[in-house]
Amino acid sequence: MVCWFFFVLPFLASGSPSLRGDGGSVYVDSVQCTGSGTLPTQPVCFSGSVLLETFDIEVVSYDGTTGKVNLKADGSLSAQCDGAEFENQDNAITIENDQGCGLSNYDYTVRYCPDQDTLIVNLVKPYNVRMVLNSKPCSAGEV
Repeated sequence: MVCWFFFVLPFLASGSPSLRGDGGSVYVDSVQCTGSGTLPTQPVCFSGSVLLETFDIEVVSYDGTTGKVNLKADGSLSAQCDGAEFENQDNAITIENDQGCGLSNYDYTVRYCPDQDTLIVNLVKPYNVRMVLNSKPCSAGEV
C-alpha cells in the first residue's frame, strides 16, 4: 500500500495547476494593463463584478494629478463613498479618504490601464482577487 502511494504522488503533484489550488493565477497573470496615457480628465465611470459583488468607480473630477471619485460596492458587503479624494501617480491610483464610508471591510489597490481604458482593482480583503472594471457611459445620476 505504501509503495502505491509513493508511485502516485509524483503524478498528483504534476497535475494541472488548478488541482493544486493556484489556478486563479492564470487569470491574474493574463490581465492586460498597458499604455503610457493617463486617466481622462473628463468625468468617466467604470464597473465590474466578481463573485456576488459589483463595484463601480465614478471619476467625478480629475486635474491630471488629483481628483474626486464616487465608490460603490453592491453585494454581501455593500458600501458607498461619495467624493473620496484620490491621487494618480504613474496610473497607480491612491484613494485617500474612503475609510469613513463603509469601505473599511475592503483592502485594495487600483491601477488605470490606458490602452484598455479599464481599471484593475487588486482586492486583498475580504477576498484575494484581481478584477477588471470596464469603462462605461455614466448614467444621468452619476457624475
